[in-house]
Amino acid sequence: MRSMEFSGRTVDEAIFHGLNEMGVTIDQVDIITVQSESKGIFGFGARNAIVRLVERETPVVPDFTAINEERREQREERKERRDRKDDRRESRSGKRSDRRREQPREEKEPDAAPVEELPYSKELAQELDSARFLQELLGKMGVNGTVSAFENEEGIKLKIDSDTDGLLIGRRGETLDALQYIVSLYENKDRKENGYRRISIDTEGYRARREDTLRRLARRNALKVAKSGRSFAMEPMNPYERRVIHSALQSFRGVTTHSEGDEPNRRVIITPEE
Repeated sequence: MRSMEFSGRTVDEAIFHGLNEMGVTIDQVDIITVQSESKGIFGFGARNAIVRLVERETPVVPDFTAINEERREQREERKERRDRKDDRRESRSGKRSDRRREQPREEKEPDAAPVEELPYSKELAQELDSARFLQELLGKMGVNGTVSAFENEEGIKLKIDSDTDGLLIGRRGETLDALQYIVSLYENKDRKENGYRRISIDTEGYRARREDTLRRLARRNALKVAKSGRSFAMEPMNPYERRVIHSALQSFRGVTTHSEGDEPNRRVIITPEE
């Protein structure tokens, strides 16, 4: 397993050098910042950034189509078992009914909110430094894709259109999060006086699908906590996913949420409301 150090005027420039020198992509290495860049005072004491790239085993990209199909089949099997059980109960009581019992006993989860289609623009992407930087980064990774952009008061949203079939997403979004982190560093490297600018990167609609999954998961676990009166610790998540959980349960009656642990094992705890 290779481990090499590289330098550059900034951390992201050092990462660029390392990826080119090692001939790997961003999802194939762990990145450790050995030394951050410093401009010094009046030109004295300036120093370059140093990063260490540690090559890791190529992550296995999940087959989302197969996973979703398997889950769909499992849901249908559970529904059929419930229907057969209902039919037997009605047969014994002599009160048959054609009405389907679709709602679970606890509470039916709300339908997913429609995904808002943002007016992404390739023309805007050509004007934004962060979008051009992302396009260059994709080229360094050997990915054939195009970047489009949307900008509002919340920040800049970038969308990658490519035919990589999940490669840019990685395991549970790790590759996409790494790209977002690097582009955020680039966008905000000279914005200390102007304030932080939030960068969001998506591809293949992953962010919207993941948010919907997290909201449903949060609601199911919150129902269990409210019913049992016992706290529940969710799996470790990154800051973005934890914010989705907190937001989803902010107005959920009977429970409260907080985060515990250190990165990367920090997780959301759902507790019954006193």
